[in-house]
Amino acid sequence: MSLLTSRSGRLRASAAAAAILALTASLGLAVGSPASAASNGFIAAPNGMVGVPETITINAPSAKGQVVTIGLQIGGTAQTLQTTIGSNGFGSIVWTPAAAGTWAINGLGSIVSSGSTTITVVPMPTYTVLLAQNAVQQGANNNILAAVVAPIGNLSPTGTVTLQTSGGAALSSGAVTGQYGASTGTATIPWNPSTGGPVAIQATYTPASGGQIGSTSSVSQPNSIAGVTPVSVRWPANLYVGSTTVLQAVLGNGLPDGSAAFSMDGIGISGSIPTSNGVASFQWSPPVSGIHTISVNYTGNQPGFSGSASQVVNVQAARAADNITVNPPTQPVWSIAQPIIMRTNTSVTLVGTSTSGTTVLFSEQGPCVIAGATLRALSAGQCQVTAFTPGNSALTPGSETYTITVQNPPRR
Repeated sequence: MSLLTSRSGRLRASAAAAAILALTASLGLAVGSPASAASNGFIAAPNGMVGVPETITINAPSAKGQVVTIGLQIGGTAQTLQTTIGSNGFGSIVWTPAAAGTWAINGLGSIVSSGSTTITVVPMPTYTVLLAQNAVQQGANNNILAAVVAPIGNLSPTGTVTLQTSGGAALSSGAVTGQYGASTGTATIPWNPSTGGPVAIQATYTPASGGQIGSTSSVSQPNSIAGVTPVSVRWPANLYVGSTTVLQAVLGNGLPDGSAAFSMDGIGISGSIPTSNGVASFQWSPPVSGIHTISVNYTGNQPGFSGSASQVVNVQAARAADNITVNPPTQPVWSIAQPIIMRTNTSVTLVGTSTSGTTVLFSEQGPCVIAGATLRALSAGQCQVTAFTPGNSALTPGSETYTITVQNPPRR
């Protein structure tokens, strides 16, 4: 897909994450009477994903109005966080996991009696977008651009991107050193083609840590030629209607900077854009699907330097949202349009799957808490449970919010 999808998916993912954060920020402050919880309190947090903010709920009836401390530890890494316990005996902390694995969360000091909990944090899936110009010079270094996208959350990928043939033979590599938004890393990879003609290439991302999952881009096929091409079009292999991408005009080796303008099917889609270090960039959202021609016209700052280039592209239909199914083992499959009823002081295991195959995460608001994968009903009322997923290169992040009606057990 594209840096387009990276940025558009990025904007949508940022909006979804903000909504989820806003949803969970009040967690625990609306959970009703502390009498519904154990007298010593508890600590609860949902299983999570690296880079995605989540809410830790603390129930500490004996610490109303006090600033309290919790400790978080994974292996040899530890940190502490603080919050104030409200008049209802509950407090909450928004926390972003930075490492995958099993985290222990403990009450410290005055809330040591609230106990502890453990959660599982999974790595962030990624997808890699290769932006290659349609003409590269044989026997010279050509810079190829790759973007690595973490679809949701706020941690930019780090690591290395390797440029390789479609058969897997490594050509060159570059570190992920740039950043495009909050959670997209970029790498500039030098490549000196040794043969002429079309060359099928792709990019593979290797994470710097276990907090992210590696990924490989779709295949691009630039044309390797012996001479200098005045200007070429750099674009992602996959384009989607409505998804913002980056188109670039790349000048040939040794040509002076100037300006470039883009058009689609002969109709201008940009104004004149100055080049910087031989590259002019234009953010663009394809308006319609189908086969189209992207063209660029270059005018140099020095007399006698100019050129144009064109590339036929296939714009695909708009990306659909990732579909989620929630199927707790002791209940029918959840539906956002069907009643879901629980009794106070009962629990259910949250199990979710997605079309993309990426992990389904959960958050909640109301008189319930999530501890690991267990949803517990604390008191009568309505809980809003949100299931969300990062999606992938072809599917945008998805989310569904379910209404849980919590009822007191019938009187005997």
